[in-house]
Amino acid sequence: MIIVATLAIGLIAMTMSVVQLASAPKAKLHEPLQTLPEFELTDQFGKPFTKADLMGKLTIAEFIFTRCPSACPVMSRRTAELYELYKNAPNVQFISITVDPDYDTEEVLRRYAKMHGVTDSRWKFLRCPELSTIVELCEKGFLMAAEKLPGGHATKLVAIDAKGAIRAYFDYNDVNLIGSIKLALRQLADEFPEVKYEPKSVHSNQSQSTNH
Repeated sequence: MIIVATLAIGLIAMTMSVVQLASAPKAKLHEPLQTLPEFELTDQFGKPFTKADLMGKLTIAEFIFTRCPSACPVMSRRTAELYELYKNAPNVQFISITVDPDYDTEEVLRRYAKMHGVTDSRWKFLRCPELSTIVELCEKGFLMAAEKLPGGHATKLVAIDAKGAIRAYFDYNDVNLIGSIKLALRQLADEFPEVKYEPKSVHSNQSQSTNH
């Protein structure tokens, strides 16, 4: 009986370990999928942002619009969590590109940034008055669909390395999103040791990152 009980306990422990491993965050880092083309957008203060601003930094990018009623608020909340988590890592930056430039003026983007706690240049909200430019950047640069904008925009978060190459895509509603991005950024930091990487030494509470 003791042997049977011991084996049963061991089997339960092994099963729990497998389940935990299966549900743990995984970094889906790829070899460079594509280097982004040259582009020029402007941030919420009207300052230009180009491909050169990606060089030497690790970037998480997303396409959003401020009056979005569904995915965008979730994406922005999670990006805000990452923005706070990496507040001691000046070379980890975040960019949110609007797919609704007619409504999302610089003033609107400034208000949106403030609403999400942005206080420095590590998180920029970018726009271009010509929607066709955004469509081309999304489809040919980021390799994501951009149909029936603004509502039909892609809802992936994209990891870009210090040479401007796309390295990973993340589903915005993945319960392990924060953990997966943390792992990806750590791998990229190992790959690009010249990038100063000092994430805030706190643990993200994955239980707060739920599906919406």
